[in-house]
Amino acid sequence: MRMIHAAALAGALALSGCIDVDMTATIEGADQATVNGHMIVQRQMLDMMGGGEAFCPADEGGTLTTTDTEARCDVMTSGSFAEVFEGEPGEPTPTATDLGDGTVRVVFPVGQMGADTEEMRNDPQMAQMMRPMLEGHSFTIRLAGAEIVSTNGEISEDGTSASYTFQLVDILNPEVQLPETFEAVIRY
Repeated sequence: MRMIHAAALAGALALSGCIDVDMTATIEGADQATVNGHMIVQRQMLDMMGGGEAFCPADEGGTLTTTDTEARCDVMTSGSFAEVFEGEPGEPTPTATDLGDGTVRVVFPVGQMGADTEEMRNDPQMAQMMRPMLEGHSFTIRLAGAEIVSTNGEISEDGTSASYTFQLVDILNPEVQLPETFEAVIRY
């Protein structure tokens, strides 16, 4: 599954409060990346979406596992940056740029998620209804490689990955300021 497809889907579902996301894009070369991770959604939401193929397309590297209460899509795909980060028209799309010195700059737009929740935050009744659905759910994007040279995210102890995580309930806070982008310069 292309990372942007997964992130866009996750962003939309995150607004409904019923998904956890943990995705990693590993930069493996000047124009090669692997995306792996998972998304978990409540089973009844999967059914409302029209089933597993809409949530977890097998032809895009998704493997769906369901129980009575939840559906989990495990994702594993690799290819060129264009293949892995390709987005649908109108979607904010990550970019990966080879800097020519053994590093790649990856920029992942996260600010749009905050903008998409403004209406919900400004409606006290909607916010009150959504709070229990959002509590306990998180959204994590991780960028990895041989070394993280710089980032506006959190660098792992071994210095090989940077992550950006937020708890979904935080989007109800009117003062929440999601960064416009999560980015990193990664040595491959």
